[in-house]
Amino acid sequence: MTDYDPFVNEVEPAPGTHRVRRIVTGLGPDGESTVVLEDRGRWARTGHGVPGYVVTDLWRTDTTPADNSGPPRDPMDTDEKLPIAPTATGTVFRTLELPPDSEWRFDRDGNEIRPLAVHTTRSIDYAIVLRGEVWAVLDAAERRMAEGDVLVQRGTSHAWSNRSGEPCLIAFVLIGGTLPEDGPPS
Repeated sequence: MTDYDPFVNEVEPAPGTHRVRRIVTGLGPDGESTVVLEDRGRWARTGHGVPGYVVTDLWRTDTTPADNSGPPRDPMDTDEKLPIAPTATGTVFRTLELPPDSEWRFDRDGNEIRPLAVHTTRSIDYAIVLRGEVWAVLDAAERRMAEGDVLVQRGTSHAWSNRSGEPCLIAFVLIGGTLPEDGPPS
């Protein structure tokens, strides 16, 4: 399931969704630290074709340690389709605004029209709930997470379920890794 990617550019994010402000630093011509990039929601894509299900990719690296020398090149500014997971030695920083399940998974009669988006990535993921609440759904357990809660997702099968009536905003930092069944890196 590591090739999971429900995010598309064909459906515009809903007008009321959160537009993350991204500020990137670097060195100016005089060698002093300064702001070199600033935008809001530029790299937002919708998930499952649902305008309220919005992922915003903020930054990614192909290697760690990251190369901070020279002027920054916006790693999101590419014609290539970027994968969900980082490279084996890279990182991804993104947010997800997840609408209530009732707005995208179920019809008015409560029938499931889209299944829970269960997936795995070859990474260790740090998830921080910034606003709202969400359920972390695993094969054998579920945990409700509220604003300020964090989850360390260690390459296992998981999904997110928003059982509240309000959108949930989650920040993610993904660092390239292995799946548990892969064993230790060689």
